[in-house]
Amino acid sequence: MKRYLYTIMLMMMLLMVPRQEAWAASVIEVGTKLEETIKVISQSPFYLDYQDGKTRLHDPSNQSTVVIDFPGNLTTHSSGDEGSYGGVRSWIASLDRQEWIAVPQYDQPLIRVQRDGTTSRIDSLESPHRADLVSYDASRDVMLWRDSYKNEWALTDLKGTVKRTYPLISGQRLILGTNLDELIAFNTSDKSITHLSLETGEELGKTTFPNESLSIDFESKTDRLFMKGSNHLYVYDFATRTIQTLNLNRQIHYDITSLVYHDGLYYGVTFDDSMVTIDLTENRITETSLRTRNTNSEFDLIENGYFVQDDQWLLPIERFGQKPKEMYTWLKATGNSEEGHTWLNHAYQLMTTITTVDGTEHKVPVAELPTDVTQVESAQSFAEGYTIPSFDQSFSTKVSFAMLDHWKSYKPVKQLPLQIDTSFEYGAVGEITGMTAPNATVYLSCEKASFATCSSPVQADETGRFTLSSGIIEGNQTIELYVSDAWDYRQATEASVKKKFILGQPVINNPTKVLTDTRIEGVSIQTEPHAKVEVRQLNSKTAFEVREVQADEHGVAQLTTYRSDQPWSYRIFFRVLGQERPYEMVYVTKDYPMPSFTWTKLPKTGDTTITVYNDKLDPMLAVSRNGRAESAKRLTKGLNVITLKEPLREGQTIKLVASFRPELTQTLEKKVTSDTPKVLTVKDVLLTSTSATFMLAHDPNTDINFISNGVVLYTRVVGTNRYHISAKPGTTVMIESSYGSKKKTLTYKLPSATIPSVTLTDEQTKRVGKTLPNATVTLKNGSKVIATTKSNASGSYTLTFSRPRAGTKLYFEAKSGIHRDAKSVVVKSGIRPTISTGTIRSTTKSVAVRTNVPYGTLYVYNGSKLVAKKSIGSTTTNLYIGTQRRGTKLTFKVVTPANRTNQTTKSVY
Repeated sequence: MKRYLYTIMLMMMLLMVPRQEAWAASVIEVGTKLEETIKVISQSPFYLDYQDGKTRLHDPSNQSTVVIDFPGNLTTHSSGDEGSYGGVRSWIASLDRQEWIAVPQYDQPLIRVQRDGTTSRIDSLESPHRADLVSYDASRDVMLWRDSYKNEWALTDLKGTVKRTYPLISGQRLILGTNLDELIAFNTSDKSITHLSLETGEELGKTTFPNESLSIDFESKTDRLFMKGSNHLYVYDFATRTIQTLNLNRQIHYDITSLVYHDGLYYGVTFDDSMVTIDLTENRITETSLRTRNTNSEFDLIENGYFVQDDQWLLPIERFGQKPKEMYTWLKATGNSEEGHTWLNHAYQLMTTITTVDGTEHKVPVAELPTDVTQVESAQSFAEGYTIPSFDQSFSTKVSFAMLDHWKSYKPVKQLPLQIDTSFEYGAVGEITGMTAPNATVYLSCEKASFATCSSPVQADETGRFTLSSGIIEGNQTIELYVSDAWDYRQATEASVKKKFILGQPVINNPTKVLTDTRIEGVSIQTEPHAKVEVRQLNSKTAFEVREVQADEHGVAQLTTYRSDQPWSYRIFFRVLGQERPYEMVYVTKDYPMPSFTWTKLPKTGDTTITVYNDKLDPMLAVSRNGRAESAKRLTKGLNVITLKEPLREGQTIKLVASFRPELTQTLEKKVTSDTPKVLTVKDVLLTSTSATFMLAHDPNTDINFISNGVVLYTRVVGTNRYHISAKPGTTVMIESSYGSKKKTLTYKLPSATIPSVTLTDEQTKRVGKTLPNATVTLKNGSKVIATTKSNASGSYTLTFSRPRAGTKLYFEAKSGIHRDAKSVVVKSGIRPTISTGTIRSTTKSVAVRTNVPYGTLYVYNGSKLVAKKSIGSTTTNLYIGTQRRGTKLTFKVVTPANRTNQTTKSVY
């Protein structure tokens, strides 16, 4: 037997440990592997299997199994018995979930199967050709048939007596309701759903559904119809006759093949092997793929909460997310071995990574998997716990777990040393140095491996020293270094551990000043006098140049110069030697001719920008005003906007000078002129008793003045186009908008009005005051209007409102056209009331009660007995108390609307 031939396959089973079973139940749900393959009866709690010549009926929710007293195999479409029933064409469950019917392939009576396994025969609906049974309910003694020969639907009892027939209409489907004594007609032609009485056949109601192509699924347990469109799922409830719309959110691309209701949720399996969970309460749809890589599994659902895979694995439906979906095996080092390979003469343990349907990865030793669903086949002898104390030969292993398996080969690799000397503190590097085995090949892998930014493999010298050099190895990426005797690391027989390094992208707080960066000018920078600079120039994906240049006495370092053989564009990485700084980069992309640019808008008074159109590359533009420098900007091709320090004034001279070099210069010069303003209107006026705030519409950057009686008023800008002046109501002002000598004016008279301040307390429900005449007066709490009225021609108004709380900030506004009287007011707390009265005698019938507030309610008590009560309308209230006995003590109490109280007690003389 040769050493590396896998001719011996060892079958090993894991020991059963109680904690393993607990782990499986809590982390991964493998379910139960059934004795035989099964047949699920749709829309029922049953499934069938065939064992020892008998068909058995199972109800997993009740954990019951009965043998069906029928001699044939009721689980298959074909029994092979041509002289008998010939197998089952379809399985139809009763809507009461207590029995089901097997429809034979041949023209034989239907087989009715009870929950206890007893059977009986039912004849098909009489017709020249056998009609198709669509649905039935044994508890209601009703069956629904589809007779294609007679072109009709038929309702019968279980004895075959026809109760009613309906024409077979193209595009229409009849559905027998479960919880309603109704027949539902679903018509895709006119997009209607019609309810028909099961007893009389009369129409009970009609509903329309969305006009789009739909796939239909009926869940009979809850009488709901699921209609899937391109973007939405429409759910029709037979009982309420309403449609609930759910957004698919790009889910459920394929039709649902099985649909059940369980514990408040709907579960569906799609044609492309996904589980769909529908929560109508939360209006949410979730789709999860069940598909396993490289396998073709089949999935089905059983009512009362069960999920079936490959007709043999039974799982609780609510734990389908914990079902194993994918698995691969690997070896985990048990000593100090490093990751990357399985190293020669090192110890390992056989591991598996199991991914469940919910996407969770579980890394588990094979020895800890449940033994009843785990099997290992291998040419390698394992020690306890599936460990390999010494790994020096190649071998293959197959691990089977529940419905999954994985085969993999392992080989030992001789580990080589790898030491890196280069620091990656500052991100990008030009070369990497280190040590490894003599003459070994060192590989470098970069995330960014284009334009001479990653080195080719190099061979170490006889001492093991190596240098990986490139144009630049850029920052902001992860690189990997490893030694290997094969280009493909996985095929190596000798290799080092892969070393990963993260090259950051440090922030350069004080970047080096770049003076020129064009192809013709070359790249130059401003640095320290006579400083030495390392330059790495990347010309193509493979070509690069490395050189060292020295700055002149002014600190200008010319990194590149023009050469005709240079590419049109290239990148320059540079760093000043002797300084702890990262590489900086300049990207050269432009050449240039003579500058060429024009005015696109002549300079006008009030302008805050200058706009020019640049035809050629990126010259530097210098702007001066009256001979003084204003701003400078490097132009880009096309339209350029230069922002000025302040608006232009009439008569100023603006000079523009664009240049690449002194000999390549173009100059434009213009005097600033003015245009007459075009727009000046009043949009809004906010009035107080002493001031007015105007909202104007006017040309941009004009000078705005307000003049009254020939005097220019002090104007304060309080917002965009908003101006505040001191002016009483009734004042006439002239508004002036000007660009230099060009002006536009407007005379405006403020309305005459009395505009006092507004105060409110939490005792008030009415406000009487003065404001603008004929104005709409509102009182708001935030955006909520709490009172509104109209002032009269003299500005008087009365506002009635609910009593506000103290501390509430209310907004008062009176608006008449564009004029406003607006202010905010904070509701104050009302004062504490006081109460007093004069002497009360036994002959007194009425008494004058004095309070310091003109509101509230007066109460008079003799002990606990209420003697009198009256609302307060002024600070003195006459109150009838009747005659009282001498010596009686009367308590006078005042209560305000805000429930502030005070009282006094008086004796009757």
